Amino acid sequence: MAYTPQKTTILKYIKENLSPERFNHCVNVSKLAVSIAISHKTDSSKAEIAGLLHDCAKNLSDKKQIDFFTSRPKIKYFALIAQHSPKLLHSYASAIIAKEKFSISDKDILNAIAHHTLGNENMSLLEKIIYVADSVSFERNNSDAVYIRKLAKENIDEAFVEVMRHKIEYVLKKRNWLCPKCIDVWNFYAQKI
Repeated sequence: MAYTPQKTTILKYIKENLSPERFNHCVNVSKLAVSIAISHKTDSSKAEIAGLLHDCAKNLSDKKQIDFFTSRPKIKYFALIAQHSPKLLHSYASAIIAKEKFSISDKDILNAIAHHTLGNENMSLLEKIIYVADSVSFERNNSDAVYIRKLAKENIDEAFVEVMRHKIEYVLKKRNWLCPKCIDVWNFYAQKI
């Protein structure tokens, strides 16, 4: 994709505000999202922007993640997330940064950023692309990631369900707190599988 002024500004911002590993992850997610979008004949420029910005708030501390929402509308399950896993707030904070700092008003891009971690009911194609690309971006080389990257280009819905299943299994295997939002999303899509 071309280096537009907006893309240049975004790259500068994420390079200055993220660790080198997180910056590379955002670039990799963006590249994979573009590739998946092209294979599904959808707007790759939206996928590129959403991929670059999806983790732009990731390096905020837990306290800053929580404080970020002090004067903003609270998301569903905010209190539980703030108590058990504040890092999950980064996706919602990233969407707000995209809107406020970069004047992104496209709801599909903002929703793709906001829902890339926990998912949502009735996700758009772009939302599913970013959700999948985040989990299996190019720096992840295990066999599941390679398989899901290929699957995503052929059947994004199947890839999406596979990623969701892997995320839930990972949390359960670690015996960590599972956000009720994940359960809501799984139950919504389980009826469609």
